[in-house]
Amino acid sequence: MPIAEVIERARSQGRNVLTEVESKQILHDAGIPVAMAEVAATAADAVAVADRLGYPVVLKILSPDIAHKSDAGGV
Repeated sequence: MPIAEVIERARSQGRNVLTEVESKQILHDAGIPVAMAEVAATAADAVAVADRLGYPVVLKILSPDIAHKSDAGGV
């Protein structure tokens, strides 16, 4: 998805902060090397993504209400 579309989608949803997945997609599209992130809505989705990407993997929260894990008391 083009960078402008990622930003416009966030704005249309009333968000001022991009998710980590969106941010990494923009960096990747701009030619900056990043460890890509994918969204998994269920445990089965997470296993499928991990199988495809390879192990080890890290799980992080993805919520429009939590911009950073420290906002929710995470480590």
